[in-house]
Amino acid sequence: MTDLNDLHHLLRQFEAGQLETNAKKFADLRGHEIFLYGAGNIGKRIYHSLRANDIAVAGFIDRNSNINLPDIPVPVHLPDDPSLASRRPSCTVILSGLFPVSTCNEIKATLGAIGFRNIHAMHEVNFSQVNNGTFREGLFNNAYDRIDLLGKDQKKLEHAFSLFHDEADRAFFLRYLKAHLTMDYVRLDAPHDIALQYLAHDIPCTKDYSMLVDCGGYDGDTYRQLIAGGHEVKTLVAFEPQTDLYQRYAASVQASSKPPQQAFLFPCGVHSETTQLRFATCADAKSAGRLSAGGEGTIQCVKLDEALQGFAPTFIKMDIEGAETAALRGATDLITRHGPQLAICVYHGLSDLWEIPNIISSMRTDYRYHLRSYNYMGLETVLYAFPASAY
Repeated sequence: MTDLNDLHHLLRQFEAGQLETNAKKFADLRGHEIFLYGAGNIGKRIYHSLRANDIAVAGFIDRNSNINLPDIPVPVHLPDDPSLASRRPSCTVILSGLFPVSTCNEIKATLGAIGFRNIHAMHEVNFSQVNNGTFREGLFNNAYDRIDLLGKDQKKLEHAFSLFHDEADRAFFLRYLKAHLTMDYVRLDAPHDIALQYLAHDIPCTKDYSMLVDCGGYDGDTYRQLIAGGHEVKTLVAFEPQTDLYQRYAASVQASSKPPQQAFLFPCGVHSETTQLRFATCADAKSAGRLSAGGEGTIQCVKLDEALQGFAPTFIKMDIEGAETAALRGATDLITRHGPQLAICVYHGLSDLWEIPNIISSMRTDYRYHLRSYNYMGLETVLYAFPASAY
């Protein structure tokens, strides 16, 4: 039985520097000829992080032979580049992308078939040598002062942990926390398929997507998944601040085989207040656009309580690149009045693991909480909160 004693034990180990890591991981990054598979945004970030820590990278491997990396002085090879033939058995390849489970396995099989022998997904590598053990935070811009776990955040952490009723969710909570504190993501179970995200497919309760609010709508992928899964969306409200993605979302709804009776799509973000905020985009990863004081653009954000007056949502989804806590505070009245089912991403910052359930529980006391992950390294982890009446 997993309980608060297990959380306290974990924190004592963390304070004493005694949290163990998995000895089977690829641990020593130095002294190897390293190639990064994938020369996109994450690959470039990994390259710069490794080089900043005096870890050499021999080059990239990518299926796109036309990639130009003007600020990176290493070559980009096709997987079957003849110049790599003699190096394939001995070099080390790190998959530098957030690949779904199936894609990761396919890449490993493809590279293995042409002679590569040492292939590791990011979650299989011990990055404790990078950025003083804060590699993941540096990679995804979600820094957190971990010492706060033993100080100002400990009570919040304990309260959030106590909100999870199911043994499996409490155990996942501890594994997730421990994985982040040790940089050892092998301890996490294999994630669910990304196509199941927001569907809560294995949670035994009745889901109601009929009045859906989709925050961080991207190109309509969540809406399409729901329709493909046979779920009914009668009224759709979606927020997506990036114009091209917003337009793709609108096209998805128009082309849907089962369109909603009403659809209201807004080219803006959601936040605690209605205001304009700086926004940073990423050409290599559209889904990584996020609020940032140093962003090159500006977006309009709205407070959901103001934007959706008189609307009674049955389901609210949020994947808004770290703005979830602010957006939830801007939806206090909606949540308090109507008790919608919630699917809120908690992977953009470590403190989201406890801050977000604490915020929700301050609004209503009748929610039950669940955690599910849909990608490696704890990425795409969703907190589901369902009212007791749904069970």
